[in-house]
This record gives sequence, C-alpha cells and structure tokens, in this order.
Amino acid sequence: MYRAVLTVAAAAALVVGGVSPAVAATPASRLPGAPTSVRVSGAGDGATLTWGAPRSGAAVSSWRVSIRPSAGQPGSGSAVVPASVRSERYGWIRAGVHYTFSVRAVGAKGSGRAVDVDYTAPESTAVAQSLYGLDASGAVVRFPTSGTGTPETVATGGEGYAADDVGNVFVPSKDGRSLLQHPAAGGAAQVLVAGQHVTKDLRSDVAGDVYWVDSVSGAIVELPIGAGTPRAILPTSGTAWTVGRDGTVSTFTTTANGGKVVSRTAHGTVTTRTVTAAGGQPIGYLGGLLADGQGTLWVDYRAFGGSAANTFWSLAAGSSTLVQVSTRLAYQFSATNGDSLLLGQSAGWCPAISEADPFHPCTADHAVAHLFVRSTDGSTQDLPVTGGPKVWTNGFYPSAADSAGDLFVDADSGLWRIPAGGGAAQQLATGQFDRLTAI
Repeated sequence: MYRAVLTVAAAAALVVGGVSPAVAATPASRLPGAPTSVRVSGAGDGATLTWGAPRSGAAVSSWRVSIRPSAGQPGSGSAVVPASVRSERYGWIRAGVHYTFSVRAVGAKGSGRAVDVDYTAPESTAVAQSLYGLDASGAVVRFPTSGTGTPETVATGGEGYAADDVGNVFVPSKDGRSLLQHPAAGGAAQVLVAGQHVTKDLRSDVAGDVYWVDSVSGAIVELPIGAGTPRAILPTSGTAWTVGRDGTVSTFTTTANGGKVVSRTAHGTVTTRTVTAAGGQPIGYLGGLLADGQGTLWVDYRAFGGSAANTFWSLAAGSSTLVQVSTRLAYQFSATNGDSLLLGQSAGWCPAISEADPFHPCTADHAVAHLFVRSTDGSTQDLPVTGGPKVWTNGFYPSAADSAGDLFVDADSGLWRIPAGGGAAQQLATGQFDRLTAI
C-alpha cells in the first residue's frame, strides 16, 4: 500500500519599487511523471525498494531514493541512482520500526512527483548474519555467527574478498583485471566489471558498494551497486584506509602525534582533518584503522620504545581530537560492528623488550579474559571471558564482530567466538582464517 506525494511549485509575483519579477513553475509536461509499481519487500534485516518507469512526462536521467528514519544508512538514507536502475536495497532495517521509502524521477528540467511506500519489519524478524574468512588455501568460507551449523565454501582460489549483507561475495580475478561476484543464491561466478586493476584488499558497505585500491594509480575505487561503472573516489589510500558500514571511506596518513584524515561520505562530500591526541603528546606508530557505521574511526597505535604496547584511540565523526579508548595494557584482538569497538583482551601483558629478554624473560597469560566494548556514545563494558584463546603478542589483530556483539577471532589454535556479554569462549574451527568479516 502506498500514497503519492505531490511536490507543488507555486508561481509568485512580487511588486517592489515598481519592479515585478516572476518565478514560474516548470510546466508538468517538462518533468518526468511519477514512478509506477512502487513496492517494498523485506527479508531479515534488509528491505528492497522496487519501481517502474513513469507512464508519461519527460525522459528520466536518474532516480532520487530515500528512507526515513535514516539512522545507520549510507548517505543519511538518500541517494541518486542511474536511470537504468529499478531497485535500491537497504540494510539495518530494525524490527518494529516504521520506515517510509521514497522514489522520484529526475529529468533535465527537474524532479517529478515522489511516491512513498510505508514498511514495518515484523517483531518476529530473525536477522541471520554470517561470518566469512579466507582459509589457508585461499577459499572464502562462510560460517553462521550463531557458532552452530556447517561452514560452507563460497569461492575457491582467492586471495581477497568482500561480502554484502545479503550474502553476495566479491573476489578479484587471478590476474586482478576483473571483479567477480559469487551470488548469495549460489551458481556460477559473474564478472561484474573487467579491465580494472583490482587488489585483494576489497571492502564493502551495508548498501553493497564495493571498494578497492587501484594497483597502478593507488587511488581508492568504488563500484556502486547496480551502476556497473567503477570510479576513483579518493586519489590515495594513505598509510591506512577503511570503509564504514554507512559508506564513509576514510584514509589516515600518520604523524608522530596524530595524522591527516581524509573522509568521503556516501554522498561524495570530501573533508580533510589534521588530528592530534588531546594535549598533543606523541602516541606512537600507526598500527591499524577500523570504522563503525556511525562515522567514528578507531585508530590502533603501537607505542614508541621497547614496550610496543598497542592501544586504541577513537576519532568521532567531524572531530580532530583522538581520545584513548582503554587504559588496560593487554594483548588484544579488535573489531567493530555498527556502533562499537570490541576488544578481546588478555589476562596478562609484558612489554616486548621484557618478553624478549634472554636472561630474565617476562611471562604473561596471553589468553583472552576480557571482552571490552566501547560504544560510539562513549559508554563502555568490561566483561569477563573464560576459556578464551591466546593472543599472539603485541600487535594489531583485526577480527570481526556481528551486530549482536559477538567477537570472532583467528588465534593460533583456530577460529573462536567470544559471545556478547562475555562468558565461555567457543572454538568454531581448528584451521587458520584470515580477513574475518561478520555481516
């Protein structure tokens, strides 16, 4: 069921000092008509808006689509898609929340009437997320995030991959010239785009856009979902780069006490920030960069000197000040979900220089004993973990986290799940898995 919303452009005439300027509405015949057959279908925590071409009016050059409320959506919930596209997919659809989807045609002279569709996901909606990783042979393997169920090999012979929230998996071809998609429903891989310089470090956002660093130019390239034409969106990946689930792409070029951050929103707005720690004190060497779905960056630094301690700092959206996340010194696994940083922290810790002392080595318990959670709003949780896997040593160990708050880590003993809320850790597999992703 839907309702049409008419955008009225009113003509006006003002008389000021004998001058009578007039602003006239564009005649309806020069604007596209309203989209037809507008529908919304939902599955799990996703929804897809579909529509047909107008029955009358001017030619369509693009479509303007939006969702309200827009929390967690790329581009604050609005986007412009090519004229050839007839659908837009949305993730992060929450059970019981009333959403309004809108689509209107855009022509050379302006936009036509919008059509709105209301949708509410039922309270019984079950969100089925999956955990992906590369095994030792280079195969992309999918696990259920519940920790139970049979893992599935999605693609073989790969070096890198990305996955979207409906289960499509993207991998580079062996020669790096093409991007392939393994459909969620199974079947043969499809060539999405050819003639590229695709690296194995693929990323994706909740909308299903895919990103990579061009192996020749060094630019970050985006392949918008449904568009079919890749485009360079940032000229360089900096020291490190990341993509948030909201579609914000950020690069970080490091300095001793901070760095330069360049961010591009899903709408294409690019901003540059020079960031420092509070007080301007030196922090260390950049270890790694993570992003959530709210615009926050989480920056791992390795301390100067012999300790080699790795600590995380948060950089809120629009801020230029790094704020330390946790003061506990620990070996740790790290991951983000939509709104939090999750750290699987060890029971003990030793400075690197002491661990390497051949005469009086420092020994510490490397097993994960804490699940530390820092939300975007600044709140924290410190939850006890039992039977956790061991973290190797001081370093940056990116892992995966699902929306429920489970943390998945690749330890020397295999693949593990640390449940949201803490408690007993669960081993999922004995093999080694790289580039973990939960989506």
